[in-house]
Amino acid sequence: MEIITPGTPQTECRRCGDCCTKGSPTLHVTDEVLLIEGTLNYKDIYTIRAGELVYNNIDDEFITIEEELIKIKEKPGSRECIFFSKDDNSCKIYEKRPTQCQAFECWNTEKFLSVFGEEKITRERLLKSSPALLNIVDTHELKCSYSVLNNLFEEIRSGNDLVNDVFAILNYDMTLRPMLSDKMGVPNDYMNLLLGRPLTETIIMFGYKIETEEGGYFTLVNI
Repeated sequence: MEIITPGTPQTECRRCGDCCTKGSPTLHVTDEVLLIEGTLNYKDIYTIRAGELVYNNIDDEFITIEEELIKIKEKPGSRECIFFSKDDNSCKIYEKRPTQCQAFECWNTEKFLSVFGEEKITRERLLKSSPALLNIVDTHELKCSYSVLNNLFEEIRSGNDLVNDVFAILNYDMTLRPMLSDKMGVPNDYMNLLLGRPLTETIIMFGYKIETEEGGYFTLVNI
């Protein structure tokens, strides 16, 4: 049995679970095989779109990303990876875990940071065999970009009445999701991969939230 004394440098995983509970991994091109062979499914992953505010668990801070990331989903209300088992602090897909998980050593982040710079999976790569669906995703990205929303909220904070413009974008995002399910048979579990997280959830990053009034009307509320 290993005896750990104060000041003993850590050189191996102690199965504390911190790496699995402080955020899920981003997928790289090297992880595409996990989707092909079925270790991962589209229902297990989601997209963080360019311009979105995310938690950086390496530096323990929130940052705005410049390019999209595709990540394994996290358990509702937490940053815990869906494949983490609290019962024994283990990973349900450990033998075929993603590249970032293989590289992550909490006692030495150099290997992880080196891997993080390698090419990542994108929606364009995943949907290359479905041009019609990719076109819908590209159109959504154009109409619902975070850069457009950021500009609108800046104008609103300056006193310009552009709330209806924001609602038009939110409505497009909300309407498109059930349409993809009803008209094209896309599983609901895939929506956060194809379109990213619902804008009604993520606009909190701009300091606003959506409240529903009686009759189903939406109100934009400053937090």
